[in-house]
Amino acid sequence: MRTKLWGLLLALGLPLSAYPHGYVSGPESRSLLCKQGGNSNCGAIQYEPQSLEAPSGYPATGPADGRIASAGLAQFAELDEQTATRWTKRPMKSGLQGFSWSFTANHATRNWRYYITRADWNPNVKLSRASFESTPFCQVDGGGRQPPSTVTHSCHVPARSGYQIVLAVWEVADTTNSFYNLLDLQFDGTPPTYSWSAKGTIYPSVDLAVGDRASTRVFDAKGERPEFATKVTIGSAGDGAKTTWPYLLATRVNAEQTLLKAGQKAADGSIHPAYGQNEVFVRDDSGLARVEIQIDKAPPPANDVLVSGLASEYTVGSDGNVALSVNVTAVGQLDVNATVFDAGGVAKASANASLNNSGQTLALPLSKPAAGVYQLVVKGTPRSGGAVVQKTYGFTLKSAGGTTYDYVFPNGIGSYKAGTRVLQSKNGKVYECRPAPYSGWCNIWTSSANAYEPGVGAAWADAWIAR
Repeated sequence: MRTKLWGLLLALGLPLSAYPHGYVSGPESRSLLCKQGGNSNCGAIQYEPQSLEAPSGYPATGPADGRIASAGLAQFAELDEQTATRWTKRPMKSGLQGFSWSFTANHATRNWRYYITRADWNPNVKLSRASFESTPFCQVDGGGRQPPSTVTHSCHVPARSGYQIVLAVWEVADTTNSFYNLLDLQFDGTPPTYSWSAKGTIYPSVDLAVGDRASTRVFDAKGERPEFATKVTIGSAGDGAKTTWPYLLATRVNAEQTLLKAGQKAADGSIHPAYGQNEVFVRDDSGLARVEIQIDKAPPPANDVLVSGLASEYTVGSDGNVALSVNVTAVGQLDVNATVFDAGGVAKASANASLNNSGQTLALPLSKPAAGVYQLVVKGTPRSGGAVVQKTYGFTLKSAGGTTYDYVFPNGIGSYKAGTRVLQSKNGKVYECRPAPYSGWCNIWTSSANAYEPGVGAAWADAWIAR
């Protein structure tokens, strides 16, 4: 089909160079080596290594599995043969490497993308998407512009060993197609060597508390690169010591990052985490410019006061006193005050304690108190500043041998009937609801209409009898 197309273009007098074509020239692609004689029995591709063109969109679309090497073109099917020894391999190392394209017709470009085979790929099976990593290890934006006749890209090649293949894709901007080239490569397995420069310091400046976090912030010339950040959260008081957490952060950097290292540099150039000050180094070919250290303090726990041991009702003793006590527990470092108020708002007893996440029993003896309703108010004032915590509890005092009651007025209103007895907290006295037909008035009360309130309202005696 391509030969017929060319014949048609020649018959019409149109230049062949109007159609984009190109190939990877360094390291030499599989198709270029066919032209140069490095590969044999290649078929028609030896005459036009620049013509491996197929629809764009790899890996979602593009050449079908098993036909990736030929770009799905039947006239180039020999390229789809795949064994561990079928194709000549060019040497390659991991790290920063150059990939060069040569264009016989250099058209506007969207991008160039480079995919590498998975570490466990099978070299004796025809290439499929499963043979390659799903995301490119390098991508270069073409900006929709026409490149020069040759262009070289600097890419960080992942660590690999032995025979690997790189799939290089040139996506053209003014057509719906891309060009697909394979590079057969032999990795020698020798780890690449890099030089490193200090671009930041982890200072052992402060002790950190449990829940605090230390992290690196990494920047290049354009701004922050959050994908290179490393964080460590303090899990114990020992880990938070100012000589320890820098070591933990440096260790985490070395475990998680490939373009950064943290520690102190030894005489042989090796970098190892240390207890105390650590330098943060970036690989000189990384493009990273500086590293800052950020400390985030955990929010303090919420202060609180817990109260227990308070009964809902007490009976005044035969001596006329009440031996009241409560248990108070502070959450946080608090100065605690507990005060008992009568119904008129007069303080009758008070006690204080300074607590640090601890508890104490506070004695609040009441001397000659009147029967009635009381309130216990407990306040906790944080020593380091902040909002005061306050809790309020109600209880009643009953006279020894005194008249019993059913409710503390107005609790239970609506249920009052003839004979119901209530305690009036405002004066500590007990009142009994009159018999019918007057008992209906016992249930008539609101805070703004209190004529029948026992012992208080203007017409209380019409509904109640003092006991």
